[in-house]
Amino acid sequence: MKITGLTDEKLAKTYLKNSWNAVKYILDNYYPDKVFLGIGIPYNSYFMSWEELREMGEKIASMNNEVQVCLLDYFPTFRRWNMSRPSFKEIIKARNILLESGLKTVIAQTEIGHIGP
Repeated sequence: MKITGLTDEKLAKTYLKNSWNAVKYILDNYYPDKVFLGIGIPYNSYFMSWEELREMGEKIASMNNEVQVCLLDYFPTFRRWNMSRPSFKEIIKARNILLESGLKTVIAQTEIGHIGP
């Protein structure tokens, strides 16, 4: 709700559940030889804790630990000026959390370029 600005908790939970169901459906039914699938995770400590990130990684890994995940160092470009860009060290820590959660392919976007396979 903090990310989207939604104020209706029931609606926010429905959207979150639908998002996870869509990821699961695609991972269960896509054809890797014909379609590339990657999952992007915007990260900023302003709206996500280390534990929430770990839980997200574990959930994705339980569906398919080989799916490519791109960790995005989220920062605003025209709103939320009180939110700063995650540091290089913070994004490296976030990437390591995702790898430790069981994901095999995590690419991290940082202020100095990407890190990963």
